[in-house]
Amino acid sequence: MSAPLCLVPGWSFDAAAFGPLLAALGDEAPAGVVELPGHGGRADPATADLPGVVGPVSAAVPDGAVWVGWSLGGTAALEALRGGKPLRGVVLLAATPRFIVGDGWPWAVPAQELDAMRAGLARSPAATVRRFRRRLGSVSDADAAAVAGAGSATPAGLAAGLAALAEADSRPAAAGVSVPTLWLGGERDPLVPPEALRHAAAAFGGDARILADAGHVPHDTHCAAVAQAIRDFLGRI
Repeated sequence: MSAPLCLVPGWSFDAAAFGPLLAALGDEAPAGVVELPGHGGRADPATADLPGVVGPVSAAVPDGAVWVGWSLGGTAALEALRGGKPLRGVVLLAATPRFIVGDGWPWAVPAQELDAMRAGLARSPAATVRRFRRRLGSVSDADAAAVAGAGSATPAGLAAGLAALAEADSRPAAAGVSVPTLWLGGERDPLVPPEALRHAAAAFGGDARILADAGHVPHDTHCAAVAQAIRDFLGRI
């Protein structure tokens, strides 16, 4: 492999979420995990906003790496590209250039839902994470098992992550991105519908692959297919 492969998890999750995928990639595509600020024992972000999340992760991912970002980890990848981060390629796993509904972007979560999550987080971080996990797990028994792990994230890390999702919109940067991108997701994802991935891939000049019956955690429930897609992507670039 000509470039390091760096996996970045999603909101409220840590490196443990990538256990099955790391095993499936194996020696053929050795990878490491870069935790989000305030997640997995990493220090809290300096600011509870998009730069506070993206800056530390971008600094930890080596220049020239292939960044595999799941959900919020993918948001961070796109914002890093927007800021000029030199990457060999990016795999967007159940990730989108804009998480909330906006002008010309209906394939997303209504802003009111994210606002409710942020309000709930201020009252009870643990309860908010549980509700979020239940939503992800509603797709299938396999999805429920995949998100059952406790994870490790601080209230500050969680708050910054939701703020980042509320702020992020990397669509204006799409025309200037020449880095190869692969948009992987599930046809039953309750947060990032297939239409978002297809439109994003077209805008960024990348490829989209939608996995049948998969939800928001395809790297666990459809691990073999995701690992093979990543290996194929590495081979192409």
